[in-house]
Amino acid sequence: MIYTSSQFHLQYIAKYQLIVQANFNHDILYVVDSEGQLLVYMKYESNSPSEEALKILSLPFQKVYVSIPHNNLTFIPNDLYDMEDVEKYQDFMEHPGRKAESVSLDFLQAQAFYQYDVLLEQRWRSLFPQAQFIPEFKLNLMQARPHIPLQGEVLGVVFHEQVVDLFLFINGQFKLYNSFEVYSEEDLSYYVLHLFQVFGIDGKVSKVLYSSMSAESPYIGKLSEYGHLVMGIRSQQALSLLDELPSGLADSYLLELPKCAL
Repeated sequence: MIYTSSQFHLQYIAKYQLIVQANFNHDILYVVDSEGQLLVYMKYESNSPSEEALKILSLPFQKVYVSIPHNNLTFIPNDLYDMEDVEKYQDFMEHPGRKAESVSLDFLQAQAFYQYDVLLEQRWRSLFPQAQFIPEFKLNLMQARPHIPLQGEVLGVVFHEQVVDLFLFINGQFKLYNSFEVYSEEDLSYYVLHLFQVFGIDGKVSKVLYSSMSAESPYIGKLSEYGHLVMGIRSQQALSLLDELPSGLADSYLLELPKCAL
């Protein structure tokens, strides 16, 4: 899908934000102005961007935020983390010889170590050398934070085409974040039930949070079997639209990505 507002003007590029979500199959671009208006939305196949997308990617944006898939994600509690042991943490990565990224998650009192796919990272860094790369797991956890009670279990489910991220909180405590390949409702059920078994969850969790999936999807119906409450995570403040667009574009949770850079 391609949407460009009539209010999108090249002379104001320096005041616009470009938000990118990219993977191995598709890229999604959002352009937002300083007034909180969604000016551009594009989704296209990564290996065959449209002419309109190429024009957007060639523009000199000053503020660019990029999210690409992570792997080898490891969390280390702050009370166990030691900066002098960074090289030791590196040894546990799938590619020990390649630099690992790290991010502090103060709200979880933890450090996260992870790696990006080399080619995917190089592609976007070459396009936007000044871009801020923000791991989407940080966004997902920050978005979930206001919905985590001190009592009960909360299961988070984030959909990425054939990959699903699952995370779990029990009585306000962070327990797990992992990614799984999911091609059917049965696959999703397998991983959720396995997670329940590992953590001794009997029956349903108190709450299931999901993002990046329509409420009408059969996957969401399946999640209702595992949670007393099922709710979607969206941007806390939906952007204003200058033209009529399909519902969901202006309140996508991904629009919160720049807040993770603060």
